Amino acid sequence: MSGNPLFEQTVTTLLAGEIICEYRYDSLYNYLMMQNNQQQVAGFLCQMNRVLRRTGSNDAWLCAYEDTTSKTVKDAIRSRFDEVANHLEPLVHFLRLIMATEGNERPIVPGDQISEGRILERVSSAPSLETKLRTLTESKYFHSKKSDSAGQLKIVLGNLEKTGFLTRIGTSGSVYQATGKWSWLYDLMTFIQTHEGIADSGIDDDQQLRIM
Repeated sequence: MSGNPLFEQTVTTLLAGEIICEYRYDSLYNYLMMQNNQQQVAGFLCQMNRVLRRTGSNDAWLCAYEDTTSKTVKDAIRSRFDEVANHLEPLVHFLRLIMATEGNERPIVPGDQISEGRILERVSSAPSLETKLRTLTESKYFHSKKSDSAGQLKIVLGNLEKTGFLTRIGTSGSVYQATGKWSWLYDLMTFIQTHEGIADSGIDDDQQLRIM
C-alpha cells in the first residue's frame, strides 16, 4: 500500500489541506473513486486522526479531523476556519461578477470554464462591471495596484488559481476551469448561514466534519 505512488500522492495532498477533484487532481480523484483505494486511504488517515470525506455535492474529496476534542485540534480548526471566513466576502463578490458577465443565474460549479478574454470584453463595455472588478482588487484577498481592467482581472484570476479555485486549461493560459474547491466553499457558506452565531458560540465538533 505505502509503495503505491498514487496512494502516497493522495494522502500527502489530502493532509496538506487540498481539495481533490477531477479538474485539478484528476489521477488522484480517479484513484479515490475505486472503493478499495478509498478504504486504504481512509484507514491510513484514521491513524493520523483524520477521516476521508466528500463535499456535499459529492464531486470532491477532502480530509477532516476525526476527534476534535483536544485543544490543539480545536485551535487548528478555528485558525483555518477564520482564515477562510475572512475571505468569503471577496469570493462572493467574484461569484457575482462572473454571474453578471456571463448572464448566468447560478454560481460557478466545478467544471465551468472561465475565459479571461470574454470576461475582459464584457467588463470593458460596462462601467458598472468595471467598478465591481476594481472593488474586488481593493480587497486584501485580491489586492492589486493595477489601474487597468486587464491587469486587475489577471491578478484576480491568478490568485484564484494559486489558491486552488481555478486551474488553467489549454496552452493559451487565458482559459480556466473551476475546481471542486468551489463545492467545498459552498459547504462552508451553508454552514455559516446555518450557524450565524458561530463567532461567539464556537465550532460544534460534530458540524465541522464536512468542511475542515
